[in-house]
Amino acid sequence: MNQSNCIFCNPHSDCIFMTEQLCFARWDGHPVGKGHALIIPTRHFSSYFEATLEERQALWSLVESVKNLIVEKYEPDGFNIGINIGSAAGQSVLHLHIHLIPRYQGDMPNPKGGVRGVIPERQKY
Repeated sequence: MNQSNCIFCNPHSDCIFMTEQLCFARWDGHPVGKGHALIIPTRHFSSYFEATLEERQALWSLVESVKNLIVEKYEPDGFNIGINIGSAAGQSVLHLHIHLIPRYQGDMPNPKGGVRGVIPERQKY
């Protein structure tokens, strides 16, 4: 996917709700739950491992700011933070983005294992 076809390189300005110098945040278009946000670098690249140190610092600073907003607005009981890198890991938009997913008591019967649930039979241990 090149930049001209990338939904994160060409976002609708009304979907962006917070910005940092090198990144921005928007609500997920297909949220896992209430308050699911994406933190996205403005530069087009696909993998977290391609981010510069400055970009990584900006991304994690924005994760913290967005978390604070979500706590105020939705009062979640926990969070999952995830980055899909490559198609084998489920990355469908080849522009780095960090999922910040608020979690709520009872949103699933047994959340033990958290992000390990990407491979369901390995989630429970």
